[in-house]
Amino acid sequence: MAGPVRKRETHIASEQRRRQHIKDGFRKLSEQLRWNDEGGATAQRSEVAILQRSIEYIKELVAEQNDLEQQIRAEGKTVPMDTQPHNGTSV
Repeated sequence: MAGPVRKRETHIASEQRRRQHIKDGFRKLSEQLRWNDEGGATAQRSEVAILQRSIEYIKELVAEQNDLEQQIRAEGKTVPMDTQPHNGTSV
């Protein structure tokens, strides 16, 4: 009987580690985002809120990159080939 009990304990421990990794990932992601409220990156936020803000932030970065590329082109300079214009719809 030790076999099934040990297998279950191993599975539980593995699942707890998996959940902790997910929790740590969301915490790190939240710390990288610009939050416009008083709580800042340390406030408790739902995973959904973190993902939604991440999408908004990525769209902001893509728009900023596109603007900078347009400014470079307007000055008659060449934008490196590895930076393609982004439409932001795939995020």
